[in-house]
Amino acid sequence: MLWFMLATKIVDLATLTGACVVALGPSIAGVFTPNDDLAKELFQASEASGEKFWRMPLEESYWESMKSGVADMVNTGGRQGGAINAALFLKQFVDEKVKVDAR
Repeated sequence: MLWFMLATKIVDLATLTGACVVALGPSIAGVFTPNDDLAKELFQASEASGEKFWRMPLEESYWESMKSGVADMVNTGGRQGGAINAALFLKQFVDEKVKVDAR
């Protein structure tokens, strides 16, 4: 019998760094998640560890800048809102049932 587990939570710690540093400086991590329960878990962990987090908006209207006439999507939006665009890009590759956080 083949057993496998599907991910129920994904936390991406490596992506969005440059754009978040521009937005929040070098000492605060930006948190992007549509899931309030996951955000609460992450902020509890940040308090316990002494890490500083700030929840960032997932502004769906920014997705418009990533649409393409010749491809499914472009891999980057405009310069403004770069961290939000990156989070929206990553969101396209994760099943809606999975709790996601990208920092």
